[in-house]
Amino acid sequence: MLYRARLIVLLGLTLCLSPPPGRGQLTLNPDISVISRFLLSTEDGSRLEEGVRQFSQVDFAFQELEIALQGYLNPYARADLFLTLPGPELEGSSLGVEEVYASLLRGLPLDLTARFGKYRAEFGKINRQHPHMWPFITQPLSQEHFLGEEGLNDLGISLSILLPTGDLYTSLTADILRGGSIGEATGIEDTTDGAPLYANSARLMAFFPVGDDADLELGLSGYTGIHDPYERDRFWYANLDFKYKYRPSTYTALTVQGEYLLNWRTASKDREFTPFLNPAGEAERRSITSSGLYLYLDYQFLRIFSVGGRYDWSQAPYSTEDRAEAGTLFFTYFPVEESLGIRLQYQHTRTESPDGRRGVNFIGLQLLFSLGVHKAHPF
Repeated sequence: MLYRARLIVLLGLTLCLSPPPGRGQLTLNPDISVISRFLLSTEDGSRLEEGVRQFSQVDFAFQELEIALQGYLNPYARADLFLTLPGPELEGSSLGVEEVYASLLRGLPLDLTARFGKYRAEFGKINRQHPHMWPFITQPLSQEHFLGEEGLNDLGISLSILLPTGDLYTSLTADILRGGSIGEATGIEDTTDGAPLYANSARLMAFFPVGDDADLELGLSGYTGIHDPYERDRFWYANLDFKYKYRPSTYTALTVQGEYLLNWRTASKDREFTPFLNPAGEAERRSITSSGLYLYLDYQFLRIFSVGGRYDWSQAPYSTEDRAEAGTLFFTYFPVEESLGIRLQYQHTRTESPDGRRGVNFIGLQLLFSLGVHKAHPF
C-alpha cells in the first residue's frame, strides 16, 4: 500500500509540473554542436611576379570554429544560433555571430512559414550551406566573385509557401534584406551612414523523384539591391541551380550539382572607385552584363569515402575582361562516420585580366571534426 501511495503521489507531481500540451517548450536545452576546420596547404603562385614558380612551404592554419545552438521555442517555432571564430590565426580572433534567427513553422495563414534575424538567404543552392558541408575545400569562383567570401548572409525577414502543384514539391521563398552584405563582393561598401539600402531576394524551388533511387531539385533565384550607395546604381542577379542525387544503397551515392549566375548592373565606377572612361577619356556610365558558373560531381563509396571533381568559370561583377577558370579534384575520408573528416584537394586556377594571365596550383589537406549533435544535411 505504501508503494502504491508513493507511485500515485509521484505521478501526480509529474502531471502537475509538466507543461500543458502545445504551450510549453519541447526541450529545456537546445541541441549544441561544435565544428572545427584546419587546413594544411601550399601553392605555387606567390613568386610568379619574380618569374619563379615553386610551391610554398606547407602552412598549417586554423580555418574556423563554429558553435551551433538549435532548438524549438515551442511547437510552432524554433531558433538557430551559429557562432564562429574565424581563422587563420587563433590568437587575436574574436567570436562572432554568423547566423541568428527564429523560424515560424506553423500557425500562419495560407500555411506560410517565416524566418527573421540574420541568416544565409535562400539564393541558389550552395549559399545556404556552411563551408564544412561542402564536399570540397575552396569556394566556387562564381560564388566568391559575385556573393563574397561570406555569401549572401544578411539581416532580413523571409516568407515561404508551398505551391499547390500536386505530387511535385514546389516552394516559393521571398526575402526583404537590409542590404548589409552587398559590399562584400557585389558592390561598393557603404560608408555614408545613411538609411539602409534594402535588398530583395527570392527562390522558386521544385523537388521530385527520378525513379526509385534518385531525386532532382531545380531552383530559380533572383537578387537585387543598390551596389553603389553614392550613385544609387542597382544590380540584378538571376541564378539557376540544380542538384541530382542517385543513392542505390546506404553505402553508395552519386551527387551532381551546379549553378549559373547572370549579373546585370549599371555603374559609373568600379569597386575601387575608379571611374569608367570612354575612348575619349571622358567619364561614362556603363551597362555591364557578366556571369559565372560551377559544376561538380561527387561519388561516395563504401560509405566513408568520396571522390569528385569541380569545374569553375567566372567573370567579375564589374568587368567581362576579368575572368577566372579552375579545375578541382577532391577526395574525402570519414573514419567510421561524418564526425571526423579528412579532405584532400588539388586545384588549378587560371586568371585573365588586362594586366595579363597567370595560373596557380593549390594543394590542400583539410581536417575537420564535429562534436555534439550532428544532424543530417538537407538535400
